[in-house]
Amino acid sequence: MKIREAKVKDLKEIDEIYKEGILDEERIQFLRKNIKEILDNLNKSEKYRLKGFRKAISSSKERILVCEDGRIIGFGGAVLSNKKRGAEITLIYLRGEYRNKGIGSKLVKELLKWLKNNNEKNVYVTMGVKNKASINLHKKFGFKTTSIIMQKKLK
Repeated sequence: MKIREAKVKDLKEIDEIYKEGILDEERIQFLRKNIKEILDNLNKSEKYRLKGFRKAISSSKERILVCEDGRIIGFGGAVLSNKKRGAEITLIYLRGEYRNKGIGSKLVKELLKWLKNNNEKNVYVTMGVKNKASINLHKKFGFKTTSIIMQKKLK
């Protein structure tokens, strides 16, 4: 198993893993949402999402790492702080069969190392309140809950 910087040629696999992860997250976070609605939203945002991944891969201010074991099995992303936001771990996604095997921890460790090497002092991460796996992963690295974001859908 190897962790390396993502390349543009990895976009298709990265997006597959991302869609699988979002589908699982949405079903946990929003029990009433149906799969078709979630997939429709993912398909509508694909062009925008791929553009964002491509930009992150080529940016010196962002880092996307992939973990591969014959194929890409997971990825993680981080961004350095700027005037509007602090440093952030933006993404940790793994193929379903590779979850709970320590791979997410390896990705977080490498991203934290990159942030520290870039003189970041604080880093934050945002996730759904019901995403226990991600909450527990980040707690292992000393992350603490500092705020709660609430959301209301307007009709």
